[in-house]
Amino acid sequence: MRWNRESYNQIINNKPPEQMTTKITEEIPIVDAEIYMNKQQGWEEECKKTALSFHKFGIVKFRDPRVNEQDNNEYIDMVEKYFAEVSEKFYNGEELKDVRADLCYQAGATPEGMERARNHKELVDSLTEDNKPMSIQPPVVDAKWRFFWKIGERPEEVKDDIPQVYPENFPDWETQMNKWGY
Repeated sequence: MRWNRESYNQIINNKPPEQMTTKITEEIPIVDAEIYMNKQQGWEEECKKTALSFHKFGIVKFRDPRVNEQDNNEYIDMVEKYFAEVSEKFYNGEELKDVRADLCYQAGATPEGMERARNHKELVDSLTEDNKPMSIQPPVVDAKWRFFWKIGERPEEVKDDIPQVYPENFPDWETQMNKWGY
């Protein structure tokens, strides 16, 4: 089946589009992954919430019982502290060892404004109004920072010589990144 507005409406109990409009203040639903993973009663409803969330908001929020909230909080705190420090240095014009443009940003930090999505303006312009994405065309530069960290052993066919970047002043970086990544 080709995915379009009509097929989407069939999934969401044939509700007409005017009943599915998103209000700015509407809360993104939280999908309970445990219900889906264990095929408990109501798993179909979790699937519908997932489709609806992607359609209305472009994201989905999962509650996953395998995630330890304390690990999450430690990881978030560390990453927030890291980006606060590194962005201050960046905006003050200081050199950043963690930014590896020489490796095409495939290791370490990537500052905002360095990446841009592929330009699919011609394709988007060729679509009918009800099938056009809401993303800006041509795409603008990405306003977020990111940190590239490899997780796990590399398969032989994708082995590379790109080193991991270990930020200074963060002795638990590897432990936290790997714990959260796994």
